[in-house]
Amino acid sequence: MSKQEKCICSSCYEKEELVHKEPDLCEYCLDEYYRSCTNCNHLMDMDYVFWGSDDFAYCEDCYHDFFSNCTSCGECVDNDYIEYYLDEPYCEGCTPVEREGNLIFNLENKSIPVNSRKSETFKFDIKTLVGLEVECVIPSADSFDSPMYWNSVNDGSISPPDGYCGLELVSTPANGDLLMENIDNLMLWKKRYGADVNSSCGFHVHFNSLDMSAREVAYVGIVYKNFQNLLKDMMPRSRQSSNWCKDFQIEVDSLEMVYEEQELIEIYYDYMHSTPTTDKYNDARYCALNLHSRYYHGTIEFRLHSATINKYKITSWISILNAIINKSIELSEFSREKSKKWLSMSIDKQMEDTFKPDIISYMKKRIDKFKLERS
Repeated sequence: MSKQEKCICSSCYEKEELVHKEPDLCEYCLDEYYRSCTNCNHLMDMDYVFWGSDDFAYCEDCYHDFFSNCTSCGECVDNDYIEYYLDEPYCEGCTPVEREGNLIFNLENKSIPVNSRKSETFKFDIKTLVGLEVECVIPSADSFDSPMYWNSVNDGSISPPDGYCGLELVSTPANGDLLMENIDNLMLWKKRYGADVNSSCGFHVHFNSLDMSAREVAYVGIVYKNFQNLLKDMMPRSRQSSNWCKDFQIEVDSLEMVYEEQELIEIYYDYMHSTPTTDKYNDARYCALNLHSRYYHGTIEFRLHSATINKYKITSWISILNAIINKSIELSEFSREKSKKWLSMSIDKQMEDTFKPDIISYMKKRIDKFKLERS
């Protein structure tokens, strides 16, 4: 607009000749505090200007039409030069390198779930965050609540009896006494709704592995495999040859040579006859010791145990797995010769060196029980 009589500028509140209407602006304030969008010409306060990679000003809508910010470095990039990975934009310099389906990138960018419950007390001596998946059946009802700190989802793989529905309960990750509280909440819920399990149900345990190295995880495989037959002897016949929890049989010599994540990926997915991908339902997940979960959830998943909603069985199994992980981390720090010496010990000596006496007693009782059932 042309210059005219002096009026009050809506920015500096001085009586000046205005050069813009709505908002009413003097020449100084227009030049100093406002910019017009390069694309649509919308006038904006400088506080709301988006600067493109061409150093021109844009309104928010036009900016996102033409530019994106790199997820990694934050640099503004013309959309013609943006590359996407896992639906996130990256500049050319930050685009994740293709490494076995980007499993390593996925792992490196995982974080502990924000709803995780970290305990300050450890009467239940489990320091690692643990998540539980409990499949069960409950009498059909129009509605029901989930246990506190658990989520419930319908599970089509469960075959409930007439008048029941199948349900999978997933706990909030927790450790120590807060993990025990999660389990206690499950027991209260079980009593309230009359929940039960059958042979179509399962019980899976996830241990956080984000703070574990590839070598430590490989040694979890070594120690788990070492105790695998004993652990299977603790389970009913239905868990002896299930397609949903195949034996972990990677050779110890191969696992002992793992130092890098890529090496762990290659031997695990090769053993499972699967392509390394970040797909949730990759067939590599159906192993008693599921390492695919490391690259999808950031956890190690143990799938061997039969379905249960019994507190003693749940806590005992968690304690067994926790002891295996702790022993694995310890052995991973040994020389290869020293770890082989441990592996050459008798199974009784290994048990004494790994598990507490009450856990050993529980394990032996379970073995004796199913030995009678299978005879």
